[in-house]
Amino acid sequence: MRRLSRDAVRGLRLTAAAGLAVLLSLATSLGTTSGQFAATAKATTTSSTRAACTTGAPYALLLATPAYAPSLWWRFANLTGTTTVADASGSGATGTVVNAGLTFGAANAGLITCDTTYAMRQPGTAAATGFVTTTTATTSPSVFSIATWVRTAALTGGRIAGFSSSSAAGSALQDRALLLDRSGRVVFQVATTSGNVLLTGPTAISDNVVHLVVATFDGTTMSLYVDGAKVGTALVAAPAAPYAGFWRCGWDQNVATLIPTARNQANVRQDEFAVWQGKALTASDVSTLWASNHW
Repeated sequence: MRRLSRDAVRGLRLTAAAGLAVLLSLATSLGTTSGQFAATAKATTTSSTRAACTTGAPYALLLATPAYAPSLWWRFANLTGTTTVADASGSGATGTVVNAGLTFGAANAGLITCDTTYAMRQPGTAAATGFVTTTTATTSPSVFSIATWVRTAALTGGRIAGFSSSSAAGSALQDRALLLDRSGRVVFQVATTSGNVLLTGPTAISDNVVHLVVATFDGTTMSLYVDGAKVGTALVAAPAAPYAGFWRCGWDQNVATLIPTARNQANVRQDEFAVWQGKALTASDVSTLWASNHW
């Protein structure tokens, strides 16, 4: 057998060492992403600078497939001055803009990768009363999921989206909601026969980075996800009785009764609000939603 020269052996050793160093580097990097929000900023930066949008399964294409099709899907791809928001789900659940203050258009860039349209901004001031609402009443679903992308740096708290008994003004009944508390943590609210269950994320998302927030309820268990990871669950022993209502994004009254001193509208830029009525997304489903915007 022919022996390798001393230089050839040295070259192979250097190549192997370099490969091992790369593997160790990758292992260390992957290990640090196990925290719920640790990889968010990096993932967002990577996705926003990626040039190719024709590979993978972009979020908008994923929600257009039958397996992930929502019951309502407001993409907020609207121009300034809009009075209605199209429903991309095909269900005809067009949103109507009520009151002033919400802004759309080029000043509010879309929050998902490969989306060249816009998002909606909720100002979240004390006097802000703008919201987008469905106009045909439906019965509050006993099983559901809601998802939306948000970006905020505010610590004023407030309502992002949810189900309410009114499509014209403040609601007597409101629940199935996503809110922010005054420390910047996301809160999932479900009403019961004796009050409310509030499921709060452990870490603030008010870091001016894009986050995917998903809330699911299977009739007994609430689950809250942030950036594809489950961050909490809670049991609801006696959900409130069904009532006729509307899906809304933005303002509703009496949020401070749930979160002390919080405002009635959150200060967020919001995009791609989706509702699945009669379906509780699984952890795998949510992971796929997140991954579709960060491949």
